[in-house]
Amino acid sequence: MSSLRRIKDPAVRASVGLLLASGLAWPAPGAFAQSSDLVVNAGVAPSTLDPAWACGLPEISFLQNFYVRLVQHGVKDGPQNTKEVDYSTIEPYLATSWDQSSDGLVYTFHLKDGFKFPSGKPVDAEAVRYSLQRVLDMAGCGRFFLTDGHLDPVIIEKIEAVDPKTVKITLNAPNGNMLGDLATHAGSIVDPSLVEANGGVKAGAPNEWMSSNVAPSGPFLLESYSPNQKARMVANPGFAGTPPASPAINVNWISAAPTLLLQARTGQADITFDLSKQAARSLEGNSGTRVIAYSNPFVQQLMINNKQAPWDNVKVREAAALAIPYDDIVKKLAYGWGTAYYGPIPPSLPGFNAELSKPLGFDIEKAKALIAESGVATPIKAELTIQEGDAAQQQLATIVQSTWAKIGIDLSIRVAPAAEFQDLTQGHKIPAFMRLDGPGVFETGYYWGYDLICGISFNLTDTCLPAADPLIAEMRASSDTAKRQEIMDKVTTMWREQYPKILFYEDKPVVVLSDAVTSFTFSPLPDYRYWAKK
Repeated sequence: MSSLRRIKDPAVRASVGLLLASGLAWPAPGAFAQSSDLVVNAGVAPSTLDPAWACGLPEISFLQNFYVRLVQHGVKDGPQNTKEVDYSTIEPYLATSWDQSSDGLVYTFHLKDGFKFPSGKPVDAEAVRYSLQRVLDMAGCGRFFLTDGHLDPVIIEKIEAVDPKTVKITLNAPNGNMLGDLATHAGSIVDPSLVEANGGVKAGAPNEWMSSNVAPSGPFLLESYSPNQKARMVANPGFAGTPPASPAINVNWISAAPTLLLQARTGQADITFDLSKQAARSLEGNSGTRVIAYSNPFVQQLMINNKQAPWDNVKVREAAALAIPYDDIVKKLAYGWGTAYYGPIPPSLPGFNAELSKPLGFDIEKAKALIAESGVATPIKAELTIQEGDAAQQQLATIVQSTWAKIGIDLSIRVAPAAEFQDLTQGHKIPAFMRLDGPGVFETGYYWGYDLICGISFNLTDTCLPAADPLIAEMRASSDTAKRQEIMDKVTTMWREQYPKILFYEDKPVVVLSDAVTSFTFSPLPDYRYWAKK
């Protein structure tokens, strides 16, 4: 059950602040008994473990570690002797090599030997065909990732198992991002025998068994799983690829911000995600931990449904966008780990135009005037849904609630657990919600495919700029860099005129590592294979 309540400003601010200022004697790092398992703590739990159905970062980050894919991204050097996933490179994974036809329509993959599912059945071409076709048939979020958002018609025309070691994928139009799509979680190879024994494939519907179980082919097995609480993953002894750096990983989802902070500070957790920026700053200089910030095109945002009242009125949307203290949020809530901008392209994505995407100013008086011009009677009743366990969303929601009250918007805040949040947002059932969101494939055309194009079910704000759609289609079909930039600039200008959502900042995610961690590779969609401790 979700709770509908007002989050009082002092209470939320104090959730971490009281703990830090209380004068408690912190146990020294290492004072707690250490497990030989790598311990990973995060604030937000996954809502499903099915690669065909998963949409959000918490889901993808966890489930993808149980599967092999045809291809994968490379790795490059990162800050403080860590590594980062390199999204500009594609390397073999299950495929040893691949060929592409001269017209760009046919990809032929040649598979490696020795890969088997825990059931003993081979990870062969038929398993690949079944897995990819399953994603297409189920028509969940995975299909969008796998097709690069080309759904009308679906760009993948046919998937064939030519022989046990050869897979052929035929497209109905060229797609320069096809290999990148296959490297996403949606390209995960599941065990057909296990899926068929537990509900099989139903067109357009989720598989309930797969929502809390895995049919693994990859480096890890799921030994235990308590939804919204914890999981233990262990190295797959039969995995034919490079074994993971850690033999076992304990993952804990901790929605209580003070607990998440305490366990990071004391070394109970080896790797910690989802700390508020305030909490992360408090750990700088802490003995036994490292605080590391990374760049990525994921944006902390307030998504408003442009078809639902009161957000179907452009003047109300503009007023709401101007009644946000962006500079203060970046400085005092993101603690400098964020980049303010306003436009449809995040700063870290190719095509971003800083001149056309300048941040909005904080202008309460203009916002009040726009509300008066909108014709909507005040107070305007509005509801905002946030996900349970997300400290940043809680703090942002409180700020928005306070500033919007000054312009006549009476905001209620609803807190929803992960599974309910997924259902509400993906089903377009709520008028407004917070989300840390970005592209699954790091390319503007892909991002706009679910963030901007009219009539796409994954366009969660129902933003529709009819004049932009043909321009976006032209851009995605072009390899002319100058032409693509010209179109991106036009669409950016059109988007800003409509104020379709509120962008607080492009996030710089912060990870806290204990000094016990010897190997860490960062990705916005984390890959646990490379993580290890002493």
